[in-house]
Amino acid sequence: MKKLFNFILVFVATLLIFPSFSSPVAVADNQKNYYTVYKDSNKKEVLFLKGDEVSKGDMYLSGDNKLYEIESVDDKNKTAIAKFLRDEEMPKYNVTRNTSSKKTANALKKKVGVYHTHNDESYYTPDGVDSVYGKGGIHDVGKALVNSFNKLGIETIYREDLHLPHNSGAYTRSQVTASSILNQGVDAIFDIHRDSTKRSEYLITLDGKQMSSIRMVVGSSSANFEENKKFAYSIKSYADSVYKGLIKDVYFGRGNYNQQLSTRAMLFEFGCENIEKDFAIRSAPYLAKVLDVVLYGSNNASTASLSDISTTGSGKADITGLVQNSGAVNSHQTLYIVLGIVGAVVLTLAIILLVSKKARYKVGRFFSEMFAGIFGKKSRNQ
Repeated sequence: MKKLFNFILVFVATLLIFPSFSSPVAVADNQKNYYTVYKDSNKKEVLFLKGDEVSKGDMYLSGDNKLYEIESVDDKNKTAIAKFLRDEEMPKYNVTRNTSSKKTANALKKKVGVYHTHNDESYYTPDGVDSVYGKGGIHDVGKALVNSFNKLGIETIYREDLHLPHNSGAYTRSQVTASSILNQGVDAIFDIHRDSTKRSEYLITLDGKQMSSIRMVVGSSSANFEENKKFAYSIKSYADSVYKGLIKDVYFGRGNYNQQLSTRAMLFEFGCENIEKDFAIRSAPYLAKVLDVVLYGSNNASTASLSDISTTGSGKADITGLVQNSGAVNSHQTLYIVLGIVGAVVLTLAIILLVSKKARYKVGRFFSEMFAGIFGKKSRNQ
């Protein structure tokens, strides 16, 4: 009896010392590394859960398209109170899910970019940890999304550059990577992350398969906030029509998340550390199809993407994509356009001055009078 008692003591002690013997999901879910946001100060109804970086003034679009604002934050207890603002008006897509329709699409050169600001992010199942100092499990999700894009005929610039460590400077470091991708003429750019919260917060069933839903994050400090907000709303509205539940919600944080670089830049969070990585990977092909149609429309999206939809009314599902025959207009390209125009004007003036003596005289007189007016004419005694 004494031996049995000692065995039980040793067994219990072993479980306490080596928690990895128990379910990694259960252990991870018990760790309070996320914020709980309530619908009101009574704290009776939870609005959503989220990893760190919940701040007063942040906005949140729920799955049922209700817009809230974070009213107060208790960082010590990791709780926050949200205030309902309004039911948000979403873009309209006259489509429903249909697996039997057959459509054809025109050929268009399509190109997007994918990268990871937080390379370390991982999934307890099967990675065993939630973070590694290097390429974490999130890179496997990124590769799955890239492969899905490629199957749809979308060329993808995928950069796996490391921006470690996972701190406030990561976005500054990843901005170099994002800029490099944008300079290659992509139509849109996507930063792939995962959240940090309970497994149940992201677990969904779509087409009879369990997978992870996806949260979008839009930077309210970005100069392109309004454009990227519209981009997020278009993605969510289309996904809600065809793959209900795939897009969980939209969070508007106070950072810029490198979205100041492009009017079509989005941060996607594929689940959390507690959900199975395979579930996050399963959602990648669905997101790729959504982005294919939203970006390129019914005339240029792939047959595979269009085969999932049909109109809710009569006639063809005519969806105008955000990208027509030109790539994304980002801040770098805008600067190049402006510099090109200025250069062309300067070159034209230089040619005129070289070939026209009269033009040189008039320009010289103009500047002479202008500077004389600014500094005043010198007296003969000076």
